Amino acid sequence: MNKNNKKILAILLLLTIAMMILVISTSSIVLTSIATAKATDTTVTRTLSMMNPTSGSTFDVTLDIAWLQIGGIVETIPDGFGFVSTTHPSNQTFNMSGQKVVFVVVNETSIKYKVRAPSEGSGTFGGTWYDALNEKEGNSGSTSVSVSMAGTPSPPVPGFEVVFGLAGLFVVAVLFLFSRRRKGGEGCE
Repeated sequence: MNKNNKKILAILLLLTIAMMILVISTSSIVLTSIATAKATDTTVTRTLSMMNPTSGSTFDVTLDIAWLQIGGIVETIPDGFGFVSTTHPSNQTFNMSGQKVVFVVVNETSIKYKVRAPSEGSGTFGGTWYDALNEKEGNSGSTSVSVSMAGTPSPPVPGFEVVFGLAGLFVVAVLFLFSRRRKGGEGCE
């Protein structure tokens, strides 16, 4: 193999590695459900620790808050799911009313609460926020969750296998082209 072929092969290898890193970082975004809402600069982002909790298990819901100094967040928990606890500071208020949890926000960047999954079913978390200083409100989006039966594996993330399959086909095609080029005598010295 001559110098040019080695350089081309090295570049293709680096591109393949870069593509794999991109696919892995993109897939981690897909694996975590994130609902984001924005009004001016205020942002509330919800992340669930599990998208498919098992029957009766508890999981965390985290609200990441940006640019909301004083205000409130109202979270709606899906029917059948139960609020368990929160790490919300004890000197600030939170209140429950049916499936709604109201948090008073004073210079917080994150609120975490625990939810218990029902024996079966699915639902959607939703929420709104209010910025008292700027007199603005917004929607924190929706995040779906589905209970899986104990011992039943969670369904795979759709499209994940397709991306890796395409990356593998790309590598095979490149190797095939280089092997044909080498056998044909092109570019050899």
